[in-house]
Amino acid sequence: MEHRDYNYYEANAADVNLEEITSSAKNAKILQRLRDGDPTLRYFSLGGGFGSYFNIGEGDDLGWLGFFISRSACLHNLDICYLPDGEQQIHAFSEGIARSQSIRNITINNLNNDRFTSIVRVLRNKSQLEGLSIWSGNNIDPDGWSELGILLESGVCKLQLLYLRGNNYIGNEGMDVLSNGLRGIESSLKALHLSDNSIGNEG
Repeated sequence: MEHRDYNYYEANAADVNLEEITSSAKNAKILQRLRDGDPTLRYFSLGGGFGSYFNIGEGDDLGWLGFFISRSACLHNLDICYLPDGEQQIHAFSEGIARSQSIRNITINNLNNDRFTSIVRVLRNKSQLEGLSIWSGNNIDPDGWSELGILLESGVCKLQLLYLRGNNYIGNEGMDVLSNGLRGIESSLKALHLSDNSIGNEG
């Protein structure tokens, strides 16, 4: 995939053939709904099986997907359940998330540490984010939890919900790096789920 910046997508958005940048008619239809500002498209799942879900296959251009997500004024809930290999694809998709002004809730599941970290880093400017759910299917090491701690400690995201239940990889070490971050959102936080995380008394 050649490097493309946001200006490229913006200049070609009106003319791009959606069937040529997707792997299925269903995925092309989702891009069309995003592009056209469908007000009913408020929930979107990447790689999941709920709501309007986009199953990534050969031929799907995540740069275009990220661009159309960034342009949507109606999309409030984003589930990220799968990201493929390919740093340029991930970067282009992540840039779209970073530019979105409508997303209020993000769920992350089934990602390895590198993919998880790449998503967390682009959330640092998302002041409108209200809910962040990190499910048990992720494989996150202490470096990943440290990135999340940095995000929370910055105070940019005024989270009301933080769901971390069932992440056995947190443990005492992960809880240690998260503790300062939790203080950064204590004024806005209304619900925190930390059960089933292998956290002992030391954590």
